[in-house]
Amino acid sequence: MRVAIVGGGVMGVRAAWACARRGAEVVLHERRDLAAGSSGRSGAVLRQHYSSPVVAAMARDSLVEYGTLEQGTGKAVGFEACGVLTIAGPGAPGTLELLRSNVAMQRSIGIDTHLVDARRMRELVPGLVVAEAALGAWEPGAGFCDPVLAVRAFAALAQEAGAQLRIGSEVHRVVVEAGRAVGVETQAGREPADVVVLAAGPWTRRLTDSLGIALPLEVVRPEQHFVSPLPEGDPRRSAHPVLLDLELGYYTRCEPSKDRTRIGALEHTRDARVPDPDSFDERVDPAFTAWARAKLLARIPAYRASRDRVPEAALYTLTPDSQPILGPVREFRGLVIAAGFSGHGFKLAPSVGEGLAECAFGEPVRSFDPAFFDAARFHGGQGADPRAFGL
Repeated sequence: MRVAIVGGGVMGVRAAWACARRGAEVVLHERRDLAAGSSGRSGAVLRQHYSSPVVAAMARDSLVEYGTLEQGTGKAVGFEACGVLTIAGPGAPGTLELLRSNVAMQRSIGIDTHLVDARRMRELVPGLVVAEAALGAWEPGAGFCDPVLAVRAFAALAQEAGAQLRIGSEVHRVVVEAGRAVGVETQAGREPADVVVLAAGPWTRRLTDSLGIALPLEVVRPEQHFVSPLPEGDPRRSAHPVLLDLELGYYTRCEPSKDRTRIGALEHTRDARVPDPDSFDERVDPAFTAWARAKLLARIPAYRASRDRVPEAALYTLTPDSQPILGPVREFRGLVIAAGFSGHGFKLAPSVGEGLAECAFGEPVRSFDPAFFDAARFHGGQGADPRAFGL
């Protein structure tokens, strides 16, 4: 079987590895470079804290792969199990009950997470400022990885399994005949395929629109601010826990390999829409950098002495409910899609990539629930719950 994969981000390369391991002839097409789109700018936070058991289970299984990949394959992904602390507080009262119910659900499906009080949170992150009524969800085995290293690792594993990676190969359209995807057309001409997997991130809608498939995908440019790490001698300098702050609406993670700490917003309401992902504005509004710095200092005042680093804009592809569209495309047999991760997809890539291969080979799909992620949910079907950032 011949599989054409469109997109050299984390979803595409992980799917390429899974398909090649099954014996397919895999050709992955990437128009620029590996991780050149959303994946390379990802925060790559590996949390399992979700409101949906479907997505939480995918994050649980994916975390196991990220945490063991280097030992099992020799391929480094920069994984660091610094822990993830999700904070709820009286400033946003609804987050307290959400946190309690989320932790109960997650524990019921085998996720190592614990409800912790303000005192325990201050022990986990010395100097953390939280109200006495605050609660946290503590995932000791979670953390982050290096997104570019992870993409390269999966790509190398795919190549070792026999996949071809064609860098600089732009797919102009998916070729369909008699209601079936039969290949792709690139600048080099038409290439046949039995299955086409679309994992092109912000560029996915160009291809689906050309097929007459209406998907509610919208590209935005989230802003990211960075500051220098905590001062030398601070025990948290290398990698304090990732903070997902439901009360204040931001997240932060250390990036030791780049000698900086990242701050981003959990909500997408402030993100500007991007009509053309090939020419999006990469500048960051000074108002955002001020907002981000203020949020970080409100929790960890020790960052007051940290210097601002160059901020960056990224690219997210949103859906109306902040959950992706995954699985077979109803309109055309042989066409499989992974799009619209809404800023929280990187942590799910091992489950997504394996599930895409299951779809491609007509196997029972066990790595994700295609019904939950079916685009039909936007047209009166049942599926994902509307939760910002997947929470």
